[in-house]
Amino acid sequence: MNAILAQSQHTPQKPMFVTPDLIAEANHRIANSLTLLVSMVRMQAVSVKKGSATLTQAEVRQLLDGVAARINTISQLHRLLSRTGSEGAVSLKPHLSEVTDALVAALSSPEQSVRVVHSGGDCIVLMRQVQPIVLILCEVFINAMKHAHPAGVPLVMTVDCSPSQNGRLVLSISDDGVGLPDGFDHSGGGMGFKVMRSLATEIGADLQIIPTPLGLTFRLSLAAGTMAGGKLA
Repeated sequence: MNAILAQSQHTPQKPMFVTPDLIAEANHRIANSLTLLVSMVRMQAVSVKKGSATLTQAEVRQLLDGVAARINTISQLHRLLSRTGSEGAVSLKPHLSEVTDALVAALSSPEQSVRVVHSGGDCIVLMRQVQPIVLILCEVFINAMKHAHPAGVPLVMTVDCSPSQNGRLVLSISDDGVGLPDGFDHSGGGMGFKVMRSLATEIGADLQIIPTPLGLTFRLSLAAGTMAGGKLA
C-alpha cells in the first residue's frame, strides 16, 4: 500500500488547460442563467406576498431547497462550460448523472427521499443545448419533489435519453408520483412550467407533459448533435 501511495505521489498529473475564451463564454452563459434565477426568486417572493395563508415550515424549506438546487445546477453548468466551450457536440449522459446526483443531494431529506434511475443509451447534443436541457431537468426535479408524493413516500425519478426513429433525441424525465390534479391545464401551469417551455423554445425543442398510470413524464424532443471530425468537443 505504501509503495502504491508513493508512486501516486510522484506520478505527474496531466494539466487541464482552460483558455480565457472558454472562461469568458462560460461566464456569459452563466450570467444569463443567474439573471433568470433572480427573476424566478422575485416572482416567488411576489407570489408569497400575495398569498393569504401563512407558509408552513415544510413549504418554506421547499422554497429554499428549490433555490439551492437551482444555484447548485448553475454551478455545475459553469464547470462544464468552462471546460468545453460553446461549440461542437458533447456526450450528455455523464453530465445528466452528475447533475442529478447534485439535485438529489440538494433536494432529498429524511422526510422525502429520492432515488434516480438512468436508462437509455448515450445522447450527443450541441453544446448550446446543454444549458437549457440541464435547467429543464432541474425544474422537473423541483416540481416532482413538491407534488409527486404529498404523503412523503420515497420518490423514484427515471431519466432516459434515447434516439427516436425520426433522427431526433428524446429526453424523458419521469416520476412515480400521484400525477396531475384533475382539470389541470397543460398549456398553463405554474412558474416552473413556463420556464421549462421557454427554455425548450430556446433550443428548438418540443416539450410534452404526459400523465401516466404511475406518475408524470416530461418528454423533450430535440435535434441531435453531430460529432465534428469524429470527435466530441
